[in-house]
Amino acid sequence: RLGCVASRSSPSSTSMQRVSAMMLAATVAAILAGAAADLTTCQHTFSNGKSFDLTPLRRSAGLRDWYADDRNGNMYYFNVCSDASQVPEACVSLQKAVQAPVYQVTNQSDCFWLGQLKSMEWELIDDAEPAAGIELYYFDGEQCRDGIARDVRIQLFCDPDAGVGKPLDYYVLEEDCHYSITWPSKYGCPIEGGWSLMSYIYWALILFGLYVGAGCAFNVTQRGATLGPDAMPNSEFWQDVSGRAANALDGARGSMAGAMNSQKTSYESVDNL
Repeated sequence: RLGCVASRSSPSSTSMQRVSAMMLAATVAAILAGAAADLTTCQHTFSNGKSFDLTPLRRSAGLRDWYADDRNGNMYYFNVCSDASQVPEACVSLQKAVQAPVYQVTNQSDCFWLGQLKSMEWELIDDAEPAAGIELYYFDGEQCRDGIARDVRIQLFCDPDAGVGKPLDYYVLEEDCHYSITWPSKYGCPIEGGWSLMSYIYWALILFGLYVGAGCAFNVTQRGATLGPDAMPNSEFWQDVSGRAANALDGARGSMAGAMNSQKTSYESVDNL
């Protein structure tokens, strides 16, 4: 059921409810602001107006990181627009559990982090042909020979037919501590109109969350509503929507069950012939 966390109250606890409501609103706003900031870091618009959205490629906590290898059997584990979800075991065993977006685990079980998220930069693969794709650079990685800092680029070549694509299909290249991951993907293509469908969905959810948090806080602090489902802004409307949605879902389940029973009856009739 839509609404805020329910709790009983008495007139003497009104001030406590108001404080709780304000804290709730502040918490919701902070969480959603953080989510919005996180979202925008995975989108970029260049001065020529071409926009790219790599949000679907970012691995959230708990999901396996992307990976690839090179011709020497070294493995690379990485994330897009975020630190890797997991630090490789080789790094942990070497006491190198540094949060980083890209790691190299060598065929000798050495581990190196190849850049830092805060140094991430966006570049076009070809300035003269923006539709060629996008490059993400991570700089300021672990020091290499002669004190050179490692860095890595992820080249996302535009290929509408590749779907998400697989970075494992291409060898990682390395030259003088500079690494290059090749990845043909539909997400390497500019997005039309500057915003993708997923971007609209994310922002719609963020705005709805702000609406709920601010509405609950206002109704409790200004209108004396009890902190609970009734404090939801326009609660009667949303209760009506929830009821209609539940009825529609029940109707769909009934129709599906009827269709399945009808199909089963037809099978039984054929078997009895």
